[in-house]
Amino acid sequence: MSNYLRKNDGEGTAKRKRQRKVWLASGVAGLTGMVSLAGVGVATSAGAAGLTHLKWSSAEQVTKDDARGDQYEPEHGWDERKDERGKDERGKDERGKDERVREVPCDPNRLIAAITLANAEQGATLKLAAGCTYSLTTTAGGLGLPPITQQITIKGEKSTIVRAAAAAPFGIFSVASGGDLRLEGVTVKGGQAAAGGAINVAAGGTARLKETHLVNNNAGIGGAINNAGTTELEKSTVERNIATAAGGGINNTGLLKLKESRFDSNSAGAAGGAINNFIGTVQGYKVEFKNNRAIGGGGAIATTGGIIDLHDSQVTGNNAVGTGGGILTTLAARTNLRNVTVANNAAVGGGGGLTNTTGSTTTVEDSKIVGNTSDGLGGGGILNIIGGTVTLRNTEVNGNQSTNGGGILNTATLRLTTTKITNNTALVPAPGGAGGILNTGAVTTDPHTVIVGNRPTNCTGNPVPNCFG
Repeated sequence: MSNYLRKNDGEGTAKRKRQRKVWLASGVAGLTGMVSLAGVGVATSAGAAGLTHLKWSSAEQVTKDDARGDQYEPEHGWDERKDERGKDERGKDERGKDERVREVPCDPNRLIAAITLANAEQGATLKLAAGCTYSLTTTAGGLGLPPITQQITIKGEKSTIVRAAAAAPFGIFSVASGGDLRLEGVTVKGGQAAAGGAINVAAGGTARLKETHLVNNNAGIGGAINNAGTTELEKSTVERNIATAAGGGINNTGLLKLKESRFDSNSAGAAGGAINNFIGTVQGYKVEFKNNRAIGGGGAIATTGGIIDLHDSQVTGNNAVGTGGGILTTLAARTNLRNVTVANNAAVGGGGGLTNTTGSTTTVEDSKIVGNTSDGLGGGGILNIIGGTVTLRNTEVNGNQSTNGGGILNTATLRLTTTKITNNTALVPAPGGAGGILNTGAVTTDPHTVIVGNRPTNCTGNPVPNCFG
């Protein structure tokens, strides 16, 4: 090829590249303008003040489209390749719905407006400003924020949503039937309501909390959360919340799922210092309950009817003025504990570790009930009365103390398999005091159960198989 042809071919190529860059720049500018107009249009139709200042992720999408400009050929159009998540490279999912993420500036009014718009648009993800405290001062319908009616995710980076100290009492979040609230990395505090100071979840509603902290909220029931729908907590804390009646941390009548979470120093004026479960279901894995208190029963957990299923967890240092310093199971409820430590809890009324009563069933496997204390009816470790059934398998009842029945006081049905009841103490002297088991009901044991070293005696009352002295 001649030098002339090479020169002209090179100039032609350079020219085409310049034209392409101009086309790309114009296209991106046009897209940006469309995004801006769309944002203004939506804000106007929603009637929410200040929404044009909210930052949408669409600008990020424009950048992605710009990066893909080299893939465009006039005769072929866009390359509609999809990534591993099933979304094409323009931010559409397989249903053709735009993925919307909105950054919310550090302003409570902008947060209110963003939730209002997200409800109107059938859901969105809101990203809070890092380290910001959204201090709510006004209320609408007894709430600091609009009710959640769609699927709305709120992501924080050490962000806090709080009712201002001088503001009138109001709850923070309410999830309506059909609503789905997802909180990640957020602290919610200071809410005051009749039900659910921080979050009230209606029947048919869902709340999912991850790495979220509910602190210093209070209510009549459910100091932090009142759940009638489905609520899930993962790697979250419920701390220093108060209920004047039931459920210092959470009042549950629906489905409550807990994973790797902690309940600390919550209190209830009646039942369930941390959780009050009323004909609902609670499922917990690696959950810690400590230093919770109930004026009534169930320093950590009270369940009236319903189901408690707790695995690999700790129930320590809780107390009740009534019965069940750690756990109270009553009115035909079922409690299942597996690999759970119930330790150093106290009850004035009886059942320092746990109380099972009124036709209820408690099954404890591979667990420890140690160092609990009680007065009143007795049963430092376990109080089982009024038609209840308690089954212990491969479990240790050790070092508990009470007025009588230092380890266990049983007036109903008690079944022991491969269980050790040792070193428990009754304050009533011999011959009436039973450090191990005070039994006026029915007890069955297997040959691998050991009842020894209790003071002043191992067993009194009706005979207990394999229990001597």
